[in-house]
Amino acid sequence: MNKKIYSFLGKCAAVAMISLAPMGCGPSYLDEANVFTNLSGDNFYQTAEHAQLAIDATYTPLQYQGLYRRLRYLLGFMSGDLDITSGGFQLAEYPGFNFNATSAELIPKAWEACYTGINRANVVLEKVPAISDALFEAGKKEQILAEAQFLRGFYYFQLVRMYGGVPIYEQPFDGDLDGAYFQPERNSEAEVYALIEQDFAAAAATLPTSYTGANIGRATAGAAQAFLGKAQLYQQKYAEASATLKQIIDGSFGSFELVAFQDNFTRGNENNAESLFEVQFVNNVGRGFTDRDGAQTAEGNWMSFALNPSRIRGFANGVPSVEVNDFFNQYPEEDTIRRKFTIARPGDVWGDWNPIAEDPIASGQWRDRTGERLDADGNPIILGVRKGCEGQLFNRFVDSPVNVRVMRYAEVLLLFAEAENEVNGPTADAYEAINEVRRRAAVSELPSGLNQDEFFERVVIERRLELTFEFQRWFDLVRWSRKSNVPAIADPAQMPGFVVGKHEYLPIPSTERIANPNLIQNPNY
Repeated sequence: MNKKIYSFLGKCAAVAMISLAPMGCGPSYLDEANVFTNLSGDNFYQTAEHAQLAIDATYTPLQYQGLYRRLRYLLGFMSGDLDITSGGFQLAEYPGFNFNATSAELIPKAWEACYTGINRANVVLEKVPAISDALFEAGKKEQILAEAQFLRGFYYFQLVRMYGGVPIYEQPFDGDLDGAYFQPERNSEAEVYALIEQDFAAAAATLPTSYTGANIGRATAGAAQAFLGKAQLYQQKYAEASATLKQIIDGSFGSFELVAFQDNFTRGNENNAESLFEVQFVNNVGRGFTDRDGAQTAEGNWMSFALNPSRIRGFANGVPSVEVNDFFNQYPEEDTIRRKFTIARPGDVWGDWNPIAEDPIASGQWRDRTGERLDADGNPIILGVRKGCEGQLFNRFVDSPVNVRVMRYAEVLLLFAEAENEVNGPTADAYEAINEVRRRAAVSELPSGLNQDEFFERVVIERRLELTFEFQRWFDLVRWSRKSNVPAIADPAQMPGFVVGKHEYLPIPSTERIANPNLIQNPNY
């Protein structure tokens, strides 16, 4: 697992590959479905090795374009943290929420990636319990099943936040294209969240707290507990979320601590003490843009290239928005650490750019498109995304090995502070959680004496300072909109183009509704 999520197709277990979501039911898909069905049962799921390969395959959709390989950063266009450049012309529907149900890229591909992962998890949960093999290490079968529950819960958590209530599948697709199971109606959000909580809780109770060697990077008990708490918070189950997350802080699910802020976003300090879960990427494996799993499928992180401002193999498809740059300008003490390692500006030191030139375009450091925006005087506004990028890349095309950090201990602290404040007001524990994050950033602690509303507003500010370009803001603003008396700082209407009653969700992809007419579209699409 460490830096390599193993391909499964070449091991004749292809039934675990099939997506429950119809990927445009043309002849090739039907042929594929028949082949996959014929390979199930008798030919596989007989040994401990088969079980291991099956769970490894359940991780690979995390690397798909629709999740963390490439398109996650489109959420930054939606939230207003990123401005698009001419390099991202094919993504132009996402800034300003100009997409619809027929839009390409994120909308269909996130759906497909998640349901591919869900079906693979269901295959593991159905097939692995019956495998009898003396080569199973003690507790290994139980661990594999818990990993499958974690991943199924994780994929559903992505779906419910993006699309709302979605169909629940708890058994793998059996190849019957005429069966009712193939064209279900949507479940409610509450039903989806109930399954998510069930899966995360079961995984947290069974998974190990850490791994060694090649297994580093697999889901841990701490990761499952953290996502359980986050799912509870999204449902405004604040007391439950506070208690769930406090157990992580108290060390009941492993030992976590903050590390240097910048070490969370580069290849040199991956899977560190702050990391609860990250998507593993590796370069020099395979080539191509396909999400299909095979020997030639690339396993590099494309976002490092897509957002990188470098003239050498960076694309600068997105740049920090003027608005997010102005937001950081309100807090000049952030220039010491968090701004500097989030937004790159002329004069900063970044790798061999010592410093970034006053005009990095003219100097040949950065791509021309980083200067496409002009200020009121007609001068280029030149900013670059630094978080998650490698500066002067010399890897192969779209082939960065930088892992994507999905859950950090810093976020556990901020989620806990938010939940605790909602239940008990700004207690000492809530203050300490947020101040721990702020001390690491070398900024002043929060002022004492804040009331509950004031403390909440500081949580909103802190999440943006800490998590910008980790693409959480659209999700945050949407969930905060469900609170009563939402302050302006947490109102999603501040996102450019956001329409209340519509853009809380992505549309259900039109291809899915053609294949399954029982899928009711989200409102106002």
